[in-house]
Formats: sequence, C-alpha cells, structure tokens
Amino acid sequence: MASHDEVDSYLIKMGLPYEQVSEGTWVVHPEGEHRATIGVTIEAPIVLFSIPMFELAATDTQREPLFRALLELNADLLHSSYRLEGDRVVLTGAQQLENLDFNEFQAMVDDMCIALDNHIDRIAPLIHRGAHNAAAAEGSA
Repeated sequence: MASHDEVDSYLIKMGLPYEQVSEGTWVVHPEGEHRATIGVTIEAPIVLFSIPMFELAATDTQREPLFRALLELNADLLHSSYRLEGDRVVLTGAQQLENLDFNEFQAMVDDMCIALDNHIDRIAPLIHRGAHNAAAAEGSA
C-alpha cells in the first residue's frame, strides 16, 4: 500500500516544485504553459488530484456550450476529468492508494498538465460568455 512517505517520494522523483500544506496534502507546481497548481490529497482508500479551474458567474446564462465542450474534452483524458463542485469547474482525478505506484502517479499529473496545455484555449472563450453577451446586449440597447 502506498503511504504518505511514498507519495512524498514520488513528488521528489518527479522533480516538480511542491509544498506539503498539511499531513497527506501537497500542492504541486508543475511546469507548463498555464502553470496551474495541482492539489494532491490522501483520503484513504484513494489519492485525490485536483486543479480548480474557474468559477461560473451567476450572470452566466448560456452554460450549455461550456458544459458541452467540457464533456467532449473529457473524452481526451485518460486519468482525469472535468467536474462541477457547486459553481466551480475542477479538473480532478483519483487513484487507489493501495495500488498506487510511481508510474500511475506520474501518469495522473501528466494527464492533468497536458489537459491544461491543450484544453484551456478551447475553454477560455466559453467562460463567462453569458455575461459578455448580456453586456453587449445592454450596450446596443
């Protein structure tokens, strides 16, 4: 079974900057075009990986194109997926702690980093689009 010490050793082995913020919780700062941080938390029997992406604004009225894009992008991901937590979109994944080895750990982090680098340009124009459309409509009235 992977332990706290083993997860810490995986982070060291990957060579990515990270900090331990509490017992069983780390914040990883992967290199990449978009430099988002990945939260890694042991919640036995699993290890959770997450990147808070953005908050949905209450003024967003046209969320369907964004949600459709996120669902379509989920098909590109091997180990992680986009999900909603209240009004927050999060890129998240989980692995079984009992069987977690370095290759699985690295695959999860790599999958999330690749998603950020490859997906953000498709997602960004859809964020708060409803608010922008409402503002444009008010300006033309």
